[in-house]
This record gives sequence, C-alpha cells and structure tokens, in this order.
Amino acid sequence: MKAIRYGLCLILFFAFIACSNELDDKLEGKWQLQQIEANGNIISKVDTVFYNFQTSLFMYQIYLPGSNSFSNCYGFKTVTADKQLLLELTPYGVPVDKFLPRTDWKSKEREFKVDHVNGNSLVLSSDNKQYVFRKF
Repeated sequence: MKAIRYGLCLILFFAFIACSNELDDKLEGKWQLQQIEANGNIISKVDTVFYNFQTSLFMYQIYLPGSNSFSNCYGFKTVTADKQLLLELTPYGVPVDKFLPRTDWKSKEREFKVDHVNGNSLVLSSDNKQYVFRKF
C-alpha cells in the first residue's frame, strides 16, 4: 500500500512539472506585435515591435525602418501557474530609462496575463489593453 501511494505521488509530481512548463514552451521564440486593442477595438496597428523569449530570458526589439536597424533591450521573464507573465528589462547593453520612451511601458517591469497562446498566435493583456502577436 505504501508503494502505491509513493508511486501515485511520484506520478502527480511529474504531471505537475510537465504542465507548469507547457506555457513556457509555447512562449519560446520570436513574436511580432500586430495590434493593440482596448474594449474590443483596435487602437493601434503595429509591425515593428518584437518580443523574444528563450528559457528565462526576454528581449524587447523595435525595428527602426529609417535606419534599417533594431533597438533592443534585454531582460528576464517569469511565468506563474496562473498564466501571469512578468517581464523585467535590465540595463545590459542600453540603459532602460533610454529605451522605455520608445515603448508604452511605464517602468522596467511589466506584468501581463496570457489570454491565448498556440503555435502561431499570442494574446497578452495588461492595463486594460490586449496585445496581439504572431509567431515570427
């Protein structure tokens, strides 16, 4: 009986770990922002902003068409079990206070709720806005 309980606990533990990494795995890669919505209405169409996820690392990229170059800021991502995504920019490469004015972020940290993610689309919400991305 003790072995059965131990085996069941072990199975549940591995099932929990597998589920907790699922969202992380789906976020992996480069995502291009397509539009920003508020109250179901498109408030901005965007194609020059990219969010890049690799393990716990994050990179915010902005394409600058005038110079055919990118401005980027590195950081970290944390995913919680309740589909919350915390992104934190770091001063590696470029000072965060110089990068933030190019974004709609108010500080170096931003928390999003993951509304939807699959192999080709991602929808994040924060501050009563939805951010719609496509896999790039």
